[in-house]
Amino acid sequence: MQRRRTVHGRDPAAQADHRMSRIAHLSDLHFGIEQPQLVTALERRLHGLQPNLVVISGDLTQRARRHELVAAAAFIDRLPKPVLAVPGNHDIPGISPRRFLDPWRGWHGHFPGGLEPTIEQDDLIAVSANSVRAWGPYLDWSRGRLRPTQVHRLAERIERAPTHLLRILVAHHPLLLTPAAARRGLVAGARPALQRLAQAGLDLALGGHVHLGYAGITHGILAVHAATGVSSRLVGQTNGFNLIEGHRDTLSVEHWGWQGQDFRPHSRQQFRRENGIWLAPH
Repeated sequence: MQRRRTVHGRDPAAQADHRMSRIAHLSDLHFGIEQPQLVTALERRLHGLQPNLVVISGDLTQRARRHELVAAAAFIDRLPKPVLAVPGNHDIPGISPRRFLDPWRGWHGHFPGGLEPTIEQDDLIAVSANSVRAWGPYLDWSRGRLRPTQVHRLAERIERAPTHLLRILVAHHPLLLTPAAARRGLVAGARPALQRLAQAGLDLALGGHVHLGYAGITHGILAVHAATGVSSRLVGQTNGFNLIEGHRDTLSVEHWGWQGQDFRPHSRQQFRRENGIWLAPH
C-alpha cells in the first residue's frame, strides 16, 4: 500500500478537495502477440504523463504461457509505480488439465500482487475483482462472473474507506456495453453487483475485454473501458489507453490512440457527481 506524505503537517483529508488523481488505464495487452513498437512507445508516454496510478484491467497475456507472463511482468516493472493489475480470461491456460487443477499458478508466479490487489492513496482507493472463471455452466467460458460473496466483500471495503477518497473498482469483464460491443455480453452477475456497489458509493469502474475504449454511466457509476493497449487483436478501433483525471466531484476521461508513431489524445469526456450519482455530459 502506498500513501503520500502529509504536506507541512496538514491533514491529507483536509486537502482532498483540491487534489487531482491521474490514472492511466490500460487493458488487453496480450503479450505473445504484442507489437514491440507500441510497447516502447506506451512505456515512454506513460513516464511522460506521470500518473499517480497505473491500472491494467486484464488479459496481460495471450495464452498464459511462461514467456508471455515473463514479458508482461517485465513490462510492468518498467512502468511508473504503483501498478494495479488484475487477470483476464486469457491469463489462465486454455483447455488442459492445468486450467482445471491449477489455473493461477503462472499468475501467482509472476505477479506477486495476487488476483485482487488493493491500492489506497491519500486521494483514492482502488479495489479489484477477479471476474475470470476456469469453467462454468454456460457455453462462453470467456464471459466471466462476479459472485455475490465477492461483491459483498468489495462493497464492504469501499464503505470503510474515508469519504473523500475516489472509489475505484477494477475488473476485466464489462459492466457496461456500447452497441458496438453488445454481442460480447456483460459479465455474469453484473446487475446485482452494480446495485450493491452503487449503494456502497463506488465512483469509477474500470474494465476491458471488448478491445474498445468508451465511457458511460450505469447505475450512477462511471464505467470506463480501455482498448487493447499493444496487441494486434483489433476490433475496429486502434490501440489505445485512457487517462482519467479528477476527484470525487468531477472526472475527465481522455482516450489516447495510436497514430502511427506515438499515442496521442483523440477524445475527451467530462463527468460530474451530484447527490452521490455520476452524470454524463450534457
